[in-house]
Amino acid sequence: MQHPEHSQQAASVSVSSVSVTPYVKFTGKADPLDLVTFLSRARAVDPQAAVHLVGRGKVLGAYVAALSPATLLDMMPTVLGLRAMSLAEEAQINAVVDAGAVLDRLARIEDAGLRLAMPPVTVSAAWAGIAPPVSGWELVSGVRAEDLRRAAKAGMDAVDKALPANPGHAVVDTVRSRIWASPLEGLEELTVPSGCAFAAEVLGFLPSKFEGEIPVYTHQGWVRLNAPGGFVLARV
Repeated sequence: MQHPEHSQQAASVSVSSVSVTPYVKFTGKADPLDLVTFLSRARAVDPQAAVHLVGRGKVLGAYVAALSPATLLDMMPTVLGLRAMSLAEEAQINAVVDAGAVLDRLARIEDAGLRLAMPPVTVSAAWAGIAPPVSGWELVSGVRAEDLRRAAKAGMDAVDKALPANPGHAVVDTVRSRIWASPLEGLEELTVPSGCAFAAEVLGFLPSKFEGEIPVYTHQGWVRLNAPGGFVLARV
């Protein structure tokens, strides 16, 4: 997996930019399979999930939102998941598209010669217009994988317990915002939201056998966790 500072080279390009390259070509079967798993997990969190595909040169970054505010007054943090993949050919891509449309194309990726054609229809996603920093990240701390798993489970249990029997959307959003915006234990001084643990767990970034420490970086109001299976980025 490529370092995010390489995969984000196109992140500063406007989301409304038109993709110059109509497709990307992968170097092998592994990355498309990983992308299928990644996007399937994102759709399990949000059936209408969008994915921001950002490619420049021979690197493709796929961003999804594990958490994002529903309204301007919503206190839910913006927490993104990023997977970075190598490409066999140079590409220039910057598009926000439906994750389901990408999955449909990935199902036929071998027949297409490992080429992933960009869906012709783009979608609107407010979080995709907020670009994380490209460079300048500073290593500031670390958090154990087990602590992230524990925080994710505690948060999900707390959400379940706090919800009434038949909650409306507004109640669900309020409860989830309160819990996932709370500081992650052990990283309170960095105001890392607990939603980072949620993202790492539900997006599959914490392999079950991994028991090491996850490095934590910060820069320009953002925090980044370099997990084994992907990168978690959050505005703080």
